[in-house]
Amino acid sequence: MKSSSIIKLKSKFFLFRALTYFSFLLIPIWIQKTYQLDLSIIAVLILLYFLFMASQWYLLGKEIDHRLKIYFRANSSIDRILYRIILGNIALLIYFNFLNLIPGDLIKHFFWGTWVVLGLFYSWPTRGKIIEESVTSQLEEFKFLDRFEKTVLFLALVLFIISIPEIPALENIEAFKLIIDPSEEIHPQLWNFLSVNYYPFVKFPKVYALAWSLHLYFIGIGFYLLALYGILRFFVSRRLSILGVFSLISSWSFSKILQADVGASLTTTYSLIWIWSLVFCTKSSTYRSGLFMGLVCYWGTLIHQNFAFLLPIQLILLNLFLVKERTKWYRMQTMKYSILGIILTFISFFSHADTAFSYKGIGIVEIVTQSVAFLDQKAFFWLAGFGLIIVLSSRFANRFNQLSKLRMDTTKLNEVLISFLIIAVVSIILERSLLNHFGLLWVFVLLSLIPLEWIFQGITRLRSRRNIIYVLYILICLLDSHFEGRLKILNKFF
Repeated sequence: MKSSSIIKLKSKFFLFRALTYFSFLLIPIWIQKTYQLDLSIIAVLILLYFLFMASQWYLLGKEIDHRLKIYFRANSSIDRILYRIILGNIALLIYFNFLNLIPGDLIKHFFWGTWVVLGLFYSWPTRGKIIEESVTSQLEEFKFLDRFEKTVLFLALVLFIISIPEIPALENIEAFKLIIDPSEEIHPQLWNFLSVNYYPFVKFPKVYALAWSLHLYFIGIGFYLLALYGILRFFVSRRLSILGVFSLISSWSFSKILQADVGASLTTTYSLIWIWSLVFCTKSSTYRSGLFMGLVCYWGTLIHQNFAFLLPIQLILLNLFLVKERTKWYRMQTMKYSILGIILTFISFFSHADTAFSYKGIGIVEIVTQSVAFLDQKAFFWLAGFGLIIVLSSRFANRFNQLSKLRMDTTKLNEVLISFLIIAVVSIILERSLLNHFGLLWVFVLLSLIPLEWIFQGITRLRSRRNIIYVLYILICLLDSHFEGRLKILNKFF
């Protein structure tokens, strides 16, 4: 290709990316101009700001991969997206905590200067390959969805948006912290990150508090649902994975948990993300994924100090079980790349250790009570009993020939089972949040989909029957979603 053509393509790419980038960056200014408008309109603008931030986290995570030459295998495109978003999010969290040390009147210049520099850097295509990449190229998994899958995905997005929990209209951010974290278990670093991340709204207390509230829901639950999809894709098909995410969102337990405790979107979702990160890193087949594992543990320590005890367990589990077939050199290199996360975890733990060692384990009776409530509020989850039988029976292939025909990644199944058992033990002994609410709900989703996967694998050639069964379970999930109840809660919120 001629140099003039390359320059033309790069210029076109730069103009489009720069205009898009700085249009989103002007959202805080638009909110200031529309401060007196309806709260729902302001909420929509804040959601656009979320999308902008999430895209920056993704691009930063992608750049970290490029600079450190981290090349990894992924089971699905969602795994790749979630990994880079979390990596970029944690990187900015560290950076924003440094910015928080700067005097308040100077933070403004560093905040806007950071985004201007990043905008110019991301907008100019330094590598020719970037021109050929697009947002849709990162979502290859969803290019060929059939109409049923598109319908379920659309319904899941609608329910996700309208399931925003009712949060008191506060204008004092300290009062907001008191509601979300009355025991002060969340590390100040996480609050510092939010204060800098939403710095443009600080002069508008009501909008500022609303941004924090929506962040806890959309980012906390958003990461959780993407991690759930990533876990499901190891064991069931794409269409059943989408159905699984939809079944969780459409469960009335989903809304009731958030109504009772908005902070559950942050604390009780971490255990699934921790399990997903382990499975993802073993799948990645690169020792450089140790960087991500260490940072995920650091992030968990900020959510709750007792989550730091998962770090030594993770290192032992990884070296002795999950990658034991790898060479000693590989395992040592994984440890080497984990050092940053280990150091940050120790610093965060000991700087806020006054809330650690608070033994608040979850009781067996409470686990049973929650399980019964999940089953009572979602008929679809009764399939979990059959799923548990299939998982246990499939271990005895000689006795149960029909069940042994279920094609499932047994290695990844063992990884998830071992990780979940560890989470359960730690939760019972030390910290209830790991197995409480959302930490337990996803297990019912996974087990409920396994019988359907077994049936679908048995009728591979009968596409019409599979579609009938699929539509039937869509209706079952939709009918007991309490759609009108969610709308009432959303109406109260606004």
